Amino acid sequence: MRLVGDCPEAWVFASENPERPMWKDNVWNRHMKPRLEKVGLEWANFLVMRRTHASLGHDAGIDPKVSADQRGHGIGVALDVYTHASLGKRAEAAERLENAVLIR
Repeated sequence: MRLVGDCPEAWVFASENPERPMWKDNVWNRHMKPRLEKVGLEWANFLVMRRTHASLGHDAGIDPKVSADQRGHGIGVALDVYTHASLGKRAEAAERLENAVLIR
């Protein structure tokens, strides 16, 4: 896909009519899903991608507000809905708590 036009208001995902954006379902069905099917990831929809973006950004230490802004929603949604702690981070937290509580 290419940008249609060179003005700042040009749509990145233009429909056949460059004055209008392409519907998200068309972007998904025409361009994303076929590529994901080739690698066995056809189940990975936009929600999965949003959760992955939120979780990987959290693990990488990216500011939650910046990450939420990139996805176009508030920080509460970013942390409460989309961000999931990795198993590694959960195990690390459990170990740290265990070390803080147990006398060694």
